[in-house]
Amino acid sequence: MEKNKSNKKAIIIGVSQLLLVFILLFITSCGDGGETHTIDLDFHKGTKGVEFDVLGVMGEIYEDTAFKIIINVFNNGAYDLPEANGGYVNLNLEEDYMCLSDGQNCLTTQNAGAAIKPLGYLKGKSIFNPSGDFEILEYYVHVKDIDKQSFQHTSNIGISLCYQYQTDLITDICIDPYFYEQSTIEKPCVVKDLTFSGQGAPLVVTKIENKMLSDGKDSVRPMFIIHVSKTGDGEIINKEMVNKVCTADPLGPNAFNVVHLRELEFMVGNTLYKHDINNENSNLKCNFLNKKSETKLNQGKAKIKCTAIKPINKDSGTFSTQLKMIFDYGYTYSKSKSVVIKRLY
Repeated sequence: MEKNKSNKKAIIIGVSQLLLVFILLFITSCGDGGETHTIDLDFHKGTKGVEFDVLGVMGEIYEDTAFKIIINVFNNGAYDLPEANGGYVNLNLEEDYMCLSDGQNCLTTQNAGAAIKPLGYLKGKSIFNPSGDFEILEYYVHVKDIDKQSFQHTSNIGISLCYQYQTDLITDICIDPYFYEQSTIEKPCVVKDLTFSGQGAPLVVTKIENKMLSDGKDSVRPMFIIHVSKTGDGEIINKEMVNKVCTADPLGPNAFNVVHLRELEFMVGNTLYKHDINNENSNLKCNFLNKKSETKLNQGKAKIKCTAIKPINKDSGTFSTQLKMIFDYGYTYSKSKSVVIKRLY
């Protein structure tokens, strides 16, 4: 009887919280004069992505013993990992002193792949999941005998994380076909550069230069110079090589410091101006490294210049519109732990 009451109470609390969320969304999305409002619960902030902690590694341990390493993986960013090949964790041991174990014996070389564990579908932070998803991985490690002439040996354990991620940004920009014409009338918006601090991912769009290129009288072609920057102690990697980076497979020349601009778009009336990585007929032209829409970072930074192919004339007037962009990439970083192995006798 008490169990049924507890279940009913939990259901009532859950429904109440859900209703509160919808009420907040309704209140903050409505306003006078058709204005657009957003709620304060914005998770597309900061520079964190997928992170991990290491537990179970002792500072000292005796030879011919075993211990368990626990890897806690957290998605602290705003984006979900892909359901397939989203990420990997790789454990690196000094083979002369340690080995992966089934709990009793060292695994054979045929089972060496057990050091590489795929990550599951980890969702990022959101209004319904404010902490983001997490996953727990476990490794059993056997400590081998050390050299009989040594009393102890310091061995290093390395843990590497590789994963696919993305960064997106939606912001208001001003388009002004009269940019080069003097006007005594106050315009509804002003063409200016925009700066940003983080979108909930380790790759950050830091600045957008908004330029109006003259294309004749009262006609312009908008040009955007998008600045991106890497944050954190890890490295940006090509999204197509995430599995290879963490598995020590041979790497190509563009394995590191490569990002893909998947999408860039804005509306002018009923016309969509768009760059699409899957569409060669995009009406926005960008300066990429190759046809894969790849951009190479230099010292953790890059600029991508995109220009409208079709001009915008005065019939559109000066107006504000939303500019949307999505970047795809991979990210990797490592941690190491030292263990002192002591002789039993």
